[in-house]
Amino acid sequence: MKVGKTLLLFCLVSFWVGTTLSAQNTSGKNLNFALGNFTNWVGYTWRYSIDVPSINTNPVAGIVSRRQTIMSDTSAYDKNTGYALRKIPKGYKYSARLGDELMNGDGSGNPTARCWEQSLRYTMTIDSTNALLIFKFALVLQYAVTHTEVNEPRFKLTLYDSDGNVLPDCSNYDVYASNKYVKGFKTYLPSGSNVPVEWRDWTTVGANLMKYLGQTITVEFMSADCKEHWHYGYAYFLAECHPFYIAVKYCAADTAATLTAPEGFEKYKWINNTTGATLDTTEVLNVKVPDQNTSYSCTLTSATGCVVLLHTRIVKYIPKADFSTFMLDCNSNTVQFTSHSTTTNGTLSYNWIFDDGNTSALKNPPYTFSSSGMHTVTLLLSNPPSTCTDTLTKDVESFSPPLVGINGDSTYCPGLSTTLKAYGAYEYTWSNGSKAATVEISAPGGTYWMLGRSSTGCVSDTMYKTITEEPDWPFIIMGDTVICGNKSVTLSASGAVSYLWNRKVILSTSGEDNFLWTKGITDDTIVVSSPGTYIVTGVNARGCQKSSTFNVVGYKLPEAAFLLSPDALDRKHTTLTCTIPGETGTSYLWNLGDNSYETGATVTHDYSIRDTTLYYLVRLNAISSHGCIDSSSKYIDVIPFIPNVFSPNGDGINDVFKEGFKVEIVDRNGMQIYKGNNGWDGRHKGQPADPDTYFYLVYYKDSEQKLHTRKGYVTLIR
Repeated sequence: MKVGKTLLLFCLVSFWVGTTLSAQNTSGKNLNFALGNFTNWVGYTWRYSIDVPSINTNPVAGIVSRRQTIMSDTSAYDKNTGYALRKIPKGYKYSARLGDELMNGDGSGNPTARCWEQSLRYTMTIDSTNALLIFKFALVLQYAVTHTEVNEPRFKLTLYDSDGNVLPDCSNYDVYASNKYVKGFKTYLPSGSNVPVEWRDWTTVGANLMKYLGQTITVEFMSADCKEHWHYGYAYFLAECHPFYIAVKYCAADTAATLTAPEGFEKYKWINNTTGATLDTTEVLNVKVPDQNTSYSCTLTSATGCVVLLHTRIVKYIPKADFSTFMLDCNSNTVQFTSHSTTTNGTLSYNWIFDDGNTSALKNPPYTFSSSGMHTVTLLLSNPPSTCTDTLTKDVESFSPPLVGINGDSTYCPGLSTTLKAYGAYEYTWSNGSKAATVEISAPGGTYWMLGRSSTGCVSDTMYKTITEEPDWPFIIMGDTVICGNKSVTLSASGAVSYLWNRKVILSTSGEDNFLWTKGITDDTIVVSSPGTYIVTGVNARGCQKSSTFNVVGYKLPEAAFLLSPDALDRKHTTLTCTIPGETGTSYLWNLGDNSYETGATVTHDYSIRDTTLYYLVRLNAISSHGCIDSSSKYIDVIPFIPNVFSPNGDGINDVFKEGFKVEIVDRNGMQIYKGNNGWDGRHKGQPADPDTYFYLVYYKDSEQKLHTRKGYVTLIR
């Protein structure tokens, strides 16, 4: 038999026999690992092998990495099931994994038999609120065809009494890897492996613990590798506990009734006890025409074969929440709550929700608040075994003199004020005669006092607050406020710890709008390219604000295009005229390219042209009356002078023909006498050339790098 549907009376290892389980009345807290940890759980680990007895150990208490692990990724799937099994069931944030897959022997790199076995135990006392124990588990067990069943990977769920004895309960569950014939299991063969994995998807099992009311029980989940060498077994699980009854929804405004059996069972069978008719086989039974004289029963069968019979009768449940309060005294800040809630049937359960986040399940709780004054308190009233509820919220007063005080800044910014707010009492009296909870203080400041009172006449100590004005602080702005053409300007501020820039834009003649520039709260500088009004607000360390305004104006650039006459210069024509149509209020500065400067709309300049000068760059800066500057430039070419006679006689005068130019010289017979870049010195092949007339070609580039060739004749004289 693969699944134990009857009591499994053997213990896993001899360690458990006769062990007394320590009681802890945890009432089911963190059974579902909602805290994201193992609070209230006790872990055990050991090893057991029939092939390598030397590795066997006794169980050791404690949580061990990989042996007991909290799962927290709700989107994760188990790869050993082909990513078909979720590691956490839907609707939950956490689960626990018991055991792990085999990774290189024992996971430490040591290729020896692993044979891990581990468990997690939870102990609690059973009462009417936790008598239904819900188990949710999923299994991953590697199947070893050569192993006998008792040596295969295994999962076990067992209930124990307070003395460590196995409870004879059908909820106990014991399964081995060779489970291909067991209902609910699937087979997966991982890629590259010849060892199949038998896995079971999330299964919910309910255990009826009503017969153990008042007793302390322990639930144990255990997983184990095979007892020979290499096959792994692990499980995911969580648990929850609930009251054990049929929930009835037949509340004040309902015309139909809904009966809901406890979850966690595989089969449900609803019977009308008056007629004996079977009504439904689902967890929920809907009764369209309720008869309060008819009783119903539901037979529940769990996946482990447990059978439970529950009975109920449909009656109206009309809970009504009501409560009163009184303060115990004028000092403790404690309020006594008294419920006057009623119901037509069933019992009442209470959930008090206080405004500091704490709760209470008592019927008439005393509660000490963490702050004095008015509090919002809500009573959520439940009405088991029905799902009917009622809610009541009231404002409740508590009082404690040490918890009465004044909030507010003791310093106000120049020209402004600060607001003081009293707290912790029902009403207040200030030294300036105000009865309000808040007062506004400005110059000249001073010391103010306040008394707080409760609605019942309790009085606080006198509270004092001294108010002073913050000293003035420098807030400096800098930047050019004139934009010329399409250029930009930089605006900056200093003296604050944070800054906020705004630009005021006129949208129409009837109004204006502000646009916030999201430059960053601590930026002290912005770059603007549009005219307008820019406002910067700075905040100092105290929180005081100052604002300054930049009125940025824009002007067009002055015209800077000019004319030159003539189009080119030479040795005979050395005078250049520069002109531009003058604009009112604009001044002109000329750089004529030979280290000469002139001013005015029209200038005339005479150049001293050197033989090697081929062009001059003329630049003009036009400066408007608003300080806007535009500039332009032009080249004026110089046509080089070429002599028709030269005398290379060594007297230092006219000894080289067109020095600094690329030159070709040809004699009368068409023979090339010279070709080079440094001018002709009157020699041919190192010897003086004969006095004669020669043909020349002179090459040069103008200001646009256009190549020009000059041709002609030159006479050599000696």
